[in-house]
Amino acid sequence: MFSLKIKNSGLQEIKQQKKIKPQTKFMKTSMLKKIFSFITVMVFAISADAQNYAGYSTGNFTGINGVFFNPANIADSRYRWDVNLVSLNATLANDYATLKVKGLSSLINGDSLDAFLDRRVGKNANIMADFDVFGPSFMFNINSQNSFAITTRARSMINIDKLPGTLLNALEDDNSPITYPTALNQDKFIISSNLWSEFGLSFGHVISNNKQHFFKGGITLKYLMGAGSGYIGLSNLKGTLDENFFEDKILRSTTGNISYGSAGLSSYDDFKIKANGSGIGADLGVVYEYRPDYGSYNNADNSFRKDLNKYKYKLELAVHDLGSIKYKNSKDHGSYTLNTALNPNGQDTLMLNRFEDISDFSDISHALDAASPMITKTSSDGSSYTFSLPTSITASFDYNFNKGFFVNLGGMFAVNQGSSNARKTHAAHYIMVTPRYEGKSFGAYLPISYNNISGFNSGISLRGGPFFIGSGSILSTLISGKTKHVDIHTGLRFGMLQKKKKVKEAPIAEAPKIVDTDGDGINDEEDKCPTVAGLAKYNGCPIPDTDGDGINDEEDKCPTVAGLAKYNGCPIPDTDGDGINDEEDKCPTVAGLAKYNGCPIPDTDGDGINDEEDKCPDRAGTKENQGCPEIKKEVLEKINVAARNIFYATGSFKLMPKSYKSLDEVVALMKEDPTLKLQVDGYTDAQGDETKNQLLSEKRANSVKDYLLQKGIDAGRITAIGHGEENPIADNNTTAGRAKNRRTEMNVTNY
Repeated sequence: MFSLKIKNSGLQEIKQQKKIKPQTKFMKTSMLKKIFSFITVMVFAISADAQNYAGYSTGNFTGINGVFFNPANIADSRYRWDVNLVSLNATLANDYATLKVKGLSSLINGDSLDAFLDRRVGKNANIMADFDVFGPSFMFNINSQNSFAITTRARSMINIDKLPGTLLNALEDDNSPITYPTALNQDKFIISSNLWSEFGLSFGHVISNNKQHFFKGGITLKYLMGAGSGYIGLSNLKGTLDENFFEDKILRSTTGNISYGSAGLSSYDDFKIKANGSGIGADLGVVYEYRPDYGSYNNADNSFRKDLNKYKYKLELAVHDLGSIKYKNSKDHGSYTLNTALNPNGQDTLMLNRFEDISDFSDISHALDAASPMITKTSSDGSSYTFSLPTSITASFDYNFNKGFFVNLGGMFAVNQGSSNARKTHAAHYIMVTPRYEGKSFGAYLPISYNNISGFNSGISLRGGPFFIGSGSILSTLISGKTKHVDIHTGLRFGMLQKKKKVKEAPIAEAPKIVDTDGDGINDEEDKCPTVAGLAKYNGCPIPDTDGDGINDEEDKCPTVAGLAKYNGCPIPDTDGDGINDEEDKCPTVAGLAKYNGCPIPDTDGDGINDEEDKCPDRAGTKENQGCPEIKKEVLEKINVAARNIFYATGSFKLMPKSYKSLDEVVALMKEDPTLKLQVDGYTDAQGDETKNQLLSEKRANSVKDYLLQKGIDAGRITAIGHGEENPIADNNTTAGRAKNRRTEMNVTNY
């Protein structure tokens, strides 16, 4: 009776708990749901400030901002100088959730967007969020050929690649379209973020101005300061997503591999901005312009008007964001293995609510460690890692229809796309067509684009004086009433436009009177030497002496080379062609050197190796041994054997007595042949402090040297060098490998 009562009352209580479960779960949301909600909803809020300069970036009046689109743009700019005060850039693209326009009011009011988002069922999600700020920056044209710029920039990117739609749909609670159990089979997915700033120095140069063909190029070198980054990746996820009786989400019979790391970002709610990493980056760009009406732009000195757009069409190519950031203050990064079959309770399940208390990146690491043995750490990769920049390649074709009317066809290839590596961020592939009208004070741009994440978009961008604003997706969003892409851009910059230079006309000179000053019968107007009598065939000048050797060209056998009269105006001959004339050459028929009076370099010991290359000029030797006699193989073998039998006390540089026999053999060999010289090289493994290892290797090498000195070997014949952890010969991650790396090497020469 007692047990039955408990069972019935317990069942009733469980049912009551189950009825209120959705409300309880809403109040106690798991960390996974926080992350996925952040992905599908909160990034839309970021995009309220967003932009990707769609349309505006194609213009010719972007000034200093043009260097961010292609560093070649600042050469032959429409501005003498230009300053950017601030320009904002943020973009969100995703292929999972579609935002309805009527949901924007809820977004502004901070309400839930769930009712205004259409999500795909069971499909992988790809999301890119990009926030970009161009800070105070300055550009100046040095001259018609060269320009430079100094730029500042702050950037933040979030990438989510191939996130399983099954997990996203399952975490929608009451609205979830997933039925349980449901299979999980995912090769790879990643979530990565990076926040950094850039300080850039740019140089633009006109490469060529050949009539209608015009080329310019540019480069930007950037110092990178990483404020923070984080990543988590999961591969080979195979198993089942299920619910237990309490509707808790569980993983059943599930395996996979996890990689994780973070640096600098202390929590999701509190970003502590400080430098946690650094690196070097670069942008490169070239531009070709076809100028069929070059005659109306180019001056007589081949300079050109810089106040006008002079091309009929132009081609641009640029590579952006080469480089990476090394984060040195990583809280943790490493690899984990997921296997629910290792549940210590004997069940093949993993409760996802064990991750509900995660509030920052360090909690992720702690939660993964706490899930042992179902989640097991397989490697810890130290306190630093390298995070790649979002490298991309852009190209465009710009056509000038008439005056201020243009159309631009451009595109981008994002190099780092894919889920193979989590320690990187990337842009989206896109292609864009932008009709535009632009003048010096006003511009209107209508970008129509397609990218591989959010699909087709269209928008508008406007520029008026120093201010610009626009969006690459606003028109398509308003027309269709929904979007997967939200962006907006705006900025404030100003500069001084180029002006047309007035060319002064040279005064017309009066025709000179016909006179013949030197009386040679050739009037001064036609006489190239009007004050010196000459001949008509030399345009009134005397017979020339081209080489200035005092012998005129009509008598000079070598009129272009100064010579002597006894050689008919030619130089003193050099029979052997060694640059030393025969009058000074002691060996006139054999090529030699000046320091040997024209004779070849001597070979004193007659071994076929001249004295300048012979390390032993008075001892016959071989070319392989620098002209010195070959050292006997048995001597080399004894030295190598002795080196392998040198031992030290553990952690010390003190020689162990069992090393003396081998070292005494080295002493005997060096006394037997006084020409032998010895280099002692000390090495350590990679355990412990690198500086201490370097010092230990030096002391060990010097211990060997001191022993040999005590045995009567001259100090000038011995060199001791410590290399520390350098040049390992085996794997430092194994005991056997480290033992091999702790070694002393001896190299013997006789020169």
